[in-house]
Amino acid sequence: MNVFEAFPALVERLGNPPLHLVHVGAHEGQEVRFYRAADVGRITLVEPIPQLAARLHRRHPDTVVHQCACGSATGTARLTVMRHTNLSTLQEPQPGDDVDRVIDVDVRRLDDIAPDADAAVIDAQGRELDVLEGAPWSSLRLLIVETSTVDDPTMAAGYGDVSVLAARYGFYEFDRWSRDYDQVNAWARGPGRPRRGGEIRDVVFVREGCE
Repeated sequence: MNVFEAFPALVERLGNPPLHLVHVGAHEGQEVRFYRAADVGRITLVEPIPQLAARLHRRHPDTVVHQCACGSATGTARLTVMRHTNLSTLQEPQPGDDVDRVIDVDVRRLDDIAPDADAAVIDAQGRELDVLEGAPWSSLRLLIVETSTVDDPTMAAGYGDVSVLAARYGFYEFDRWSRDYDQVNAWARGPGRPRRGGEIRDVVFVREGCE
């Protein structure tokens, strides 16, 4: 079971379902059914790859879809689209990254896209901290962020760095779901990579006093 399969039970543990959840890096929207099962009020999906954003519009017409990336400032950026499209990133490609193409995308702050969101899911392939710098912190109560215990700029932001930033805004770690970094790395970049012994952690942060 991953964090999204467990999402309805997680929300039940916390008490009240989110009124407005925003998911940055929504890809193909695989998680939407779990948000609905948890009785989330409104769902906003953010996806920068045009084909995937269009597919989200078609498959989930009752959600709001934004075709853009998120960051700390509004502008444009170059997105490296990987052959595994859910690994696409605004970061510089790393040796062994399986690049398909590079496209220009709009970048917007999350507090502009969803200023009243009380829950956010951030999966931005190494740019999670930049996304969080533009988050609607005053309204957020629940935060799920993909992190890594291995220094890998295109996989996920560092677990420690994300935890420190969340704590700065009054959030603490409520739960986590972990995957083996080496297995994820081999899937993303092919077998034969040196083993690094770390984890990819989907971490659930909750604002203190909201559990």
